[in-house]
Amino acid sequence: MSEGRTGDEHVQEWADLHRTQPPGGFVGGWLKASAAVARPLARAGISPNAVTVAAMVVGVAAVPLALIDGWVGPALACLAVALSGLLDALDGAVAVQARRATKVGFLLDSALDRIADAAFPAALAIVADRAAADRTAANRPAAAWVAVVATAACWYLEYVRARASLAGPEERGRQVITPGERPTRIILTAVGLGLPALAYAALWAHVVIVGASALFLLAYSVRRLSQHNSTSTISEKPNRKSSTGMSNGKRTPEN
Repeated sequence: MSEGRTGDEHVQEWADLHRTQPPGGFVGGWLKASAAVARPLARAGISPNAVTVAAMVVGVAAVPLALIDGWVGPALACLAVALSGLLDALDGAVAVQARRATKVGFLLDSALDRIADAAFPAALAIVADRAAADRTAANRPAAAWVAVVATAACWYLEYVRARASLAGPEERGRQVITPGERPTRIILTAVGLGLPALAYAALWAHVVIVGASALFLLAYSVRRLSQHNSTSTISEKPNRKSSTGMSNGKRTPEN
């Protein structure tokens, strides 16, 4: 069995799979740590897709767990979200270490993550409503509606990223890491569930941070794609001129 990828190799392949630049700092360190944990799992033959499915199931489980009365429910939901985030980091790491990264796995990872992303605000809304019953919470939007907006912001961020990649394949390596990425959403959810008094604030943090990140990514992508279109137009002009000069058997004099 292969020894797997080194930390730096893992970070590079992760960047290639996610169509972005290799991250450094905290994110790069987290990826290297994930590689170390994933290496023995890859040697054991654990399927990366199985880890992906497990991450989604555990994440969705946070919703029924949040319904349990008392402090136990939010605490268990918090643990479920944290475990889901850990598994989400490990599925790609296992795929890289086992050299089993596939297009099917890439699709499953994105599709199932969106289901868990909807479950996180739902769990927060449940806990926020229960916490509101224990204190004055008049004249504020219902937590369920804030959760809907938070989910929409998350899905819109990922939609913009996907469409930008499709619209300009040559820009894939220029995708940026925004403040509203999935680790941020997982941390906000875990904090809100672990500290129910902050659940409503965590919901609004989803809306503000993720929504702003989506708008930033949209503006960034539009600017990059517009620059590429301008460059393509300029580069095509000499070819058009050359084709015109060759028509009717005539040749354009060279400068």
